Amino acid sequence: MKRFKLKKLLTFVFSAFIVGSVSAENYLLEDDNAEPVYFDFIYEPDRPIPPRTNFIKDEIILLYPADGGDSVNSLAKKYGLETSSKVVLSSVNTGMLVADTKGQNPLNLSEVINKKEKSVEAATNNIYKPAATTFSNAYSMYETGVSYVHATTKGKGVTICMVDTPVDIFHPSLSNALIETLDLFDIDENNQESMLHGTSVAGVLVSQNKHIGIAPKAKLFAVGAFRSESGKPNSLKGSSADVAKALDACIQRDVDVINLSFTGGRDSLVEKIVKKAINKGIIVVAAAGNGGKWGSTIYPALIPGVLTATAVDKNKKLFDMADKGIFIDYAAPGVNILTIAPGGKYKLATGTSISSAHVSGVAALLLSRKGNKDINNILKRTAVDLGKPGRDQEFGDGLISASRALSLIK
Repeated sequence: MKRFKLKKLLTFVFSAFIVGSVSAENYLLEDDNAEPVYFDFIYEPDRPIPPRTNFIKDEIILLYPADGGDSVNSLAKKYGLETSSKVVLSSVNTGMLVADTKGQNPLNLSEVINKKEKSVEAATNNIYKPAATTFSNAYSMYETGVSYVHATTKGKGVTICMVDTPVDIFHPSLSNALIETLDLFDIDENNQESMLHGTSVAGVLVSQNKHIGIAPKAKLFAVGAFRSESGKPNSLKGSSADVAKALDACIQRDVDVINLSFTGGRDSLVEKIVKKAINKGIIVVAAAGNGGKWGSTIYPALIPGVLTATAVDKNKKLFDMADKGIFIDYAAPGVNILTIAPGGKYKLATGTSISSAHVSGVAALLLSRKGNKDINNILKRTAVDLGKPGRDQEFGDGLISASRALSLIK
C-alpha cells in the first residue's frame, strides 16, 4: 500500500497551536506522571539461553538466486510449504519466498533444509521490535548545535529512509514536509497506537516545528514495516522478511541515510542488505537499544559500518535504560524530547530510537553541505567526549556536535 503526501501551500503558526498534553511552544504537560511505555527487545546474557523463540511460529523464509524462482517452488512443495509471498530483493539480487510451514517447527525445518538442499538458504522469519520510547517532561534538543546549523542548512536535497511503523502524515507539524510513504500492509487509520512510534521518529527527523525537526527540508521516505494490535502499543513488531523488503526499497530509492530505530537478534538476510546499503555509501544509523544491559548483542546496531546512537539527557547523563557495549558510536539527545504523535498531538519521548533519529537528521544536514559520504569521520573528529577519556562503551566517541561538524566542512 503506497501513500504520497505532497507539499502544501500552507503556513502553519505553531505559536498558537496547542494540542494533546503538550504545548508546542511552552512545553507544558498536563500529566508529568504518565506511565512509561517501552517498546523494546531485552537480551539477558547472564541467564541460561533458552530455545530461540524470536520468530514467527508458522513461517519460514527461503532465499534463492534471483533467477531460481521455478526451483524454489518445487522445493517448497517438496517440504509441504504453502507460499505466502514471493519477491526479488533487487539490491542483493536474491529471491525471497515466505511460506507457511503448515504446523512444522520453522527452526527445526530450516536446519533440515540447509543440510539437505544446496540451492536455497532457509531461515526463520525473525521478529524485530522498535527501540523507543517513554513520554515525560521536556527540554530543548538544541545542545548539539542544530539551531546554529539551521541558519546554514536544513537538509535540502538529502533523502532519509526510515524503517518503522506507519506515519501519521496528516499531522500539522508535517504539513510542509516532503514525505513519501510505502506501507507493507494495510493500515487501520483508527488504530493510532500502530502509528505512534513511526510518527514520533518522523517528527524528530523532518517536523516543520523549529523545536522538533532536525532536518526539516530533507525528503523522508517512510516505510511502514512494523505493526501492532489496537490497544496494545507494546506488541509492536516486524519480521525479518518485512524489514528486508523495507531495506531493499530504501536502496532502490537511492536514499542517502537509513534510520533503523529498532532492535532484535542477528539475522543473516537483514545483515546482508544492511551491508549492501553501507557498501553503496548510504549512511545507516541504528538505535542502541533500551535493555539497560552491558555487553548487549543488539542488532542491527552490531553490524559493522552501522552508526549506533545511545541517548543522553539535558545534563549529558546517559539514559539509564540504554544498552552499552563496544558497538556504541555516538551519544545524542534522547531523554524527554519534544516530538509529535498521531492525531495532531505532541509528546515528550525518551529512548534510543529518538537519539538515533537525531543522529540521522544531523547526518542529513551535513550531507546537504558536504555532498559526500565521509560523515562518520567528521562526526568522530568533532564529537564532545563524555564519560571516560576517549571512546568508551557508554558514550562511544561522545556527544555529536552538528555545529562543530559544520565548521569543519565549511
